[in-house]
Amino acid sequence: MGKKRKRGERGRPWYRAARDQWCVTLDDKITPLLDGKGRPVRGKDNRAGADRAWHELHALAAVPDNGADNEVRTVLELYLQDLERRAGSAKTLATYTGYFKSFLARYPRLLVKDLRPAHVHEWWRQDRPGWGNSTKNLSGAAFKAAFRWAASPGRGGAIIPGNPLDGMPLPTMRKRSAEVVVSDDEFAALLALVKTPATRDLLTVAWETGTRPVNLSRATAANLTEDGNALLFADWNTAEGSAVHKTFHRTGRPLVVPLTDRAREVALRLVAAYPAGPLFRTPTGLPWTDVRLANTVLHYARRAGLAGRFTAYSCRHTRATALLEAGHSDTDVAAILGNTPGVIHRNYSHVAAKVDRLRELMNRASKGT
Repeated sequence: MGKKRKRGERGRPWYRAARDQWCVTLDDKITPLLDGKGRPVRGKDNRAGADRAWHELHALAAVPDNGADNEVRTVLELYLQDLERRAGSAKTLATYTGYFKSFLARYPRLLVKDLRPAHVHEWWRQDRPGWGNSTKNLSGAAFKAAFRWAASPGRGGAIIPGNPLDGMPLPTMRKRSAEVVVSDDEFAALLALVKTPATRDLLTVAWETGTRPVNLSRATAANLTEDGNALLFADWNTAEGSAVHKTFHRTGRPLVVPLTDRAREVALRLVAAYPAGPLFRTPTGLPWTDVRLANTVLHYARRAGLAGRFTAYSCRHTRATALLEAGHSDTDVAAILGNTPGVIHRNYSHVAAKVDRLRELMNRASKGT
């Protein structure tokens, strides 16, 4: 009778029934196989999943040595895994995954050393002809971020020698800030059409503060400061596993949203009504989401004759424009809206600058030559 082979001796996956895990034996050590999201591969009948994880394990083990000979597919997959580990937003993760899958469907075996900006442009032209400059800009930025990460020693471990898309120009995004600004009278007319108090409260505070709509959908009683004068978004008053605010993962700083008297009254009333859970809720008591808010705003914008002009971000853009035209500095406006002065300058300063320039031209024209 021949000698019995030890399980996993030939490197093939084997099922560990006691723990419901597929494993391999590497250097006499039992190693559980993990799927693309880092979860153990389970199920006695899931040999296909185990084989797939095993092949990926082999491929990833060779990544540091392959350098520019790595497939683009491998680099993008590793970047998505890292993004998920860093608790990137689910929306960003889903968006980037969609971009990468579409690109790889056209270039399934493309190597990093062969990747050129022309591949991205050809993908746009052939597979996404209906995309505008804004979407092209966002998708191109996703690819550049992935390869910048892979080439960085401190982040991606320099698994590739350089970023093949470094320096690739991106289409200029269309700035809609001026297009979606509405007047006080227009907003008042729209708000008059809103009959449900829950929706009125959300739109009122969004209009008064100019904060990002997502901040209001995340707000709880814990975010209201003790004096009730502001909403404060920090790590210590945010539930574990939830996003703090848009730029927290990059800056590490809390976000302060000053409340006007009108917004403060709404916030205090909602804190009394909802000491736990979200402050701002739909008329049926559900948390606001991007889709629910967008659909609700679109409904009232159409009724008010503002379709295409009033969006969920109109309150923010209008507040920024009004503050700048009132003579407030980029720094003050940035502090109020939770931006950096640079962002305010790039996106809004042209509004105030244009007004000042036109006034100067008119004053000159009114003087005798």
